[in-house]
Amino acid sequence: MNPVASRPANHPRFLLFLICAFASAGQLAIDLYVPALPEMAIDYATSAQAIQTSVTGYLIAYAFGQLVFGPLADAYGRKRILMLGLGLFTLGCVLSLAAPNLETFVAARVLQGFGIAATNLLAKAIITDSFAGQALVHAYTYMAIAWGLAPIIAPVIGAHLQEAFGWRSCLVFLLIYSLAMWAILWRYRETLEQPVQLHPVTLLKNARMVLASPVFQSCFLAQGLCYSILLVFNIVGPFMVQNTLHQPPTFFGYLALAIGMMYFLGGISNRIHHRRLPTAEQRLRIGARVMTAAAFAMLALGLTVGLQVWTLISPVLVMAFCAGAMYPTLMAKGNSIFPHIAGLTSAILGFALLLVSSGMMGLAGFVSIQSLTPLAVFFCIVGLTVIAMIGKLLQHLQTAPAPAPASLQVRPSEKP
Repeated sequence: MNPVASRPANHPRFLLFLICAFASAGQLAIDLYVPALPEMAIDYATSAQAIQTSVTGYLIAYAFGQLVFGPLADAYGRKRILMLGLGLFTLGCVLSLAAPNLETFVAARVLQGFGIAATNLLAKAIITDSFAGQALVHAYTYMAIAWGLAPIIAPVIGAHLQEAFGWRSCLVFLLIYSLAMWAILWRYRETLEQPVQLHPVTLLKNARMVLASPVFQSCFLAQGLCYSILLVFNIVGPFMVQNTLHQPPTFFGYLALAIGMMYFLGGISNRIHHRRLPTAEQRLRIGARVMTAAAFAMLALGLTVGLQVWTLISPVLVMAFCAGAMYPTLMAKGNSIFPHIAGLTSAILGFALLLVSSGMMGLAGFVSIQSLTPLAVFFCIVGLTVIAMIGKLLQHLQTAPAPAPASLQVRPSEKP
């Protein structure tokens, strides 16, 4: 019997609201407190590299959490696993507020990252459960826009909270947000139509199938590198702006606001369609090339002008727009290749791209905050790799057999 047949369907608008709220939670939990990293380093009497481990540890736990929650959600349903993950995140929020030292704080952040993995992961799985065709791409566009709104709003909120009440007020905000997600989850009705047996042999077989897909391989690396551009700026930027350029936390907050807005506009650009405009695949190629050109422009500015606010921010604005424009298409293509195991596919893709991002952030921790050139070289390497991955992806998409036509409507939750 269909497990969702006896339940009323979720309204499509409610699903989009849930998807946007849950998808932005993981990013919000990073960007809200990044303007406070320098003050936190002083408060905990530690170095910039040490305090950045709270972000890296969060992301690594976030990545591994998806591998756990994805298969469980395919077997036991989306709602149960969302409750489990959200419970761990809420507990991490409480522990982070009570942390007396850096080690305890990092442990609390790891718990937060592990728990919040369920929300972003299952937001993607719910999209695959509920939408098809062009509606699927549009749903992923809204999700990517919501994800982009977090770096627009969160650093500004965090900077003002820090200046008004201290950096721990950012953690109080996260706790309140987790309670709001509980209220949304209460209204959600299960969307998994057919559970998948949680058997090690089946799980391993399905995982091998996903990992062997050239489309998957290209998508996860390109997505991870695009994502790392924003993350690297958000952990290196505060120290460049506040320590080297001697600007207040709110100044960095508004710089992050501008970058987030450009990412948002890039995502919105996917909603513009015309026969004379480039196709989604052509936009991927254009976006990768423009993003890389902006990175080389930053390198030229670093070698000639040096580190200034405008030489730092201008190229990153262009790169953020390109990343925002490419991300929804990469996400849709990567997550929809195996719709019958959407939870596992989303888990492996999310794990892989966050692992790439965590690795990039770990390397960025050694980037000098006194000069623009090392950061520019880092972005140039990222851009060239994205160009290579986009080229590989498009080549495989051209040679793959054409998919069967899909409905452009929301999938019904009941079958006759």
